[in-house]
Amino acid sequence: MALLLMAVGICLLQTVASMNGPIATDKFSYHEQLDPNYNMWWNFNSTHIVFKLQVKTTGYVGFGISLHGDMFPADIIIGWVKDGHVHMQDRHGTGHVMPVVDSHQDWTVISGSEDHQHTTIIVIRKLNTCDQPDDLPITEGTTRVIFSYNSYDPVSDDHIPYHGMSRGGKSIMLLDPPATELVHDILPSDLITIDFLNNNYSVPSAPTMYSCIAHKLPVLTGKHHLIRVEPIIQKGHEHLVHHIVVYACTHSLHDSNLNKNVNCYHHYNPELNGCWFVFVAWAIGGTAFDYPAHVGHSLGTSEDPVYFRMETHFDNVNMRSDFVDNSGLRLVLTKQLRQHDAGMMQIGAVVDRNQIIPPHYDNFLSRNYCHENCIAEVLGDEEINIFSGFLHSHLIGKAITARLVTNGVEQEPLLQDLHYDFNYQEQRALNRERVVKKGDTIIVDCVYDSTKRPNITYGGLDSTDEMCLAFMLYYPRKPLSTCSSRIEYKIPSQFAGQNVKNIVDHLDFSKKNIRDGFVDDIEQSNIRNYCHATVQTTFNYIITPHPKITTPYVPVDVCTGQ
Repeated sequence: MALLLMAVGICLLQTVASMNGPIATDKFSYHEQLDPNYNMWWNFNSTHIVFKLQVKTTGYVGFGISLHGDMFPADIIIGWVKDGHVHMQDRHGTGHVMPVVDSHQDWTVISGSEDHQHTTIIVIRKLNTCDQPDDLPITEGTTRVIFSYNSYDPVSDDHIPYHGMSRGGKSIMLLDPPATELVHDILPSDLITIDFLNNNYSVPSAPTMYSCIAHKLPVLTGKHHLIRVEPIIQKGHEHLVHHIVVYACTHSLHDSNLNKNVNCYHHYNPELNGCWFVFVAWAIGGTAFDYPAHVGHSLGTSEDPVYFRMETHFDNVNMRSDFVDNSGLRLVLTKQLRQHDAGMMQIGAVVDRNQIIPPHYDNFLSRNYCHENCIAEVLGDEEINIFSGFLHSHLIGKAITARLVTNGVEQEPLLQDLHYDFNYQEQRALNRERVVKKGDTIIVDCVYDSTKRPNITYGGLDSTDEMCLAFMLYYPRKPLSTCSSRIEYKIPSQFAGQNVKNIVDHLDFSKKNIRDGFVDDIEQSNIRNYCHATVQTTFNYIITPHPKITTPYVPVDVCTGQ
């Protein structure tokens, strides 16, 4: 630790010393503006993370890692610069009161400075300090950071002035930040942008609306690669537009079906049948996604789609009737081709009322499969490389993990978010590409907190319904588009002849034995598998037992070494 701190500290101190002005980011890869006065830069490796905090204040600066975005539970530091000396203490929140000083100080100051306008502090800590419960580990997926500042320095460590309204919080992926945060090479000079937009759609005054609009790709002269997808969210509609999925069509559409908004799932236009193959996707809180330098989505050849269906989920909570929306996605293309053609597949639970999440569970598990038989049928003896993905559930989702099992042996998770935030669903690059081949099963686990729901939550389209999905980008492109499952609930003999909904609607889930019994029934039930591809598959709608994991993955505990 001492050698690492010395090496990092010397490098960063040299950087700070060479600054001309209060802002320099050349030694930091990632940046977030937490509020107009508060900027944060960071770097990390496999064991440590370094933060540069620069705040428009000459008083103290507060920063923390929080479990839920509140002051408790949270790992908090408070620092300030006075008379050229940096003061900083590792603290933890116990409530909405002054944070308590930790008995073990796990944050280390590298440097600090103050000018007439800004306070800048650079600090380092281990990703996992093993100082629980005072500290929180920083893991992949969503981290909720909290911050505060004040115009005055504390009089002493025991008298820290209240920050007032100079505070806030934000969900950030610290260890797998968006591709837009990375330092990129210069983009190709021949970029083409294509916007798929909602054509000034008058959003109905309903809490949930799925609007579909068909678009035709402009004529392209030869093969192009899609290398970037940007959300175009109309100003003021940031919380209205919940997600956008672009599906490729396998057939041509008549011009009369283009650029018209229709309800996706009611009064559906049959001409859009066959437009169900996931091409790109975006969800609330996400930013632009840049494909890695060796991969792009192919467009412009005879084998590529020309027609697309764009689905937008509008989450109109207040049922306003005055929203006219022209949001959508921007596709950025180049003729400078990459090495591999990308594909996208949707994995997880079939979106229907068969997904049942009863009330009174603080950690209800919904387990869903992309069965090895589907993967084997579509891939044959070939393999794919997953390089990116994003995880999706709704309001009561609290954790999602995409797991990979090879011939019964579970590998390191493909992707996980143990602190899922419904309002922050970012397309993420995997920390390393993962190979999927014959013999593999992909599992998507969603954990829900239904303790505040008085009734059963079902799978469905509304934000108050639930989903459990993973959208994975991979190469080389294959026919596989959707690989999912649903529970075929085992009906107890005393309920023979009744449908599942009628049974569960009459169960008292406030009783622990009922909750435990429902979980046992799910584990003993079979699953129905769905294997949708652009080619005919035989392993579709097939009922099987849950795939078995003979050897679970057990991560090494960095605190015990076991």
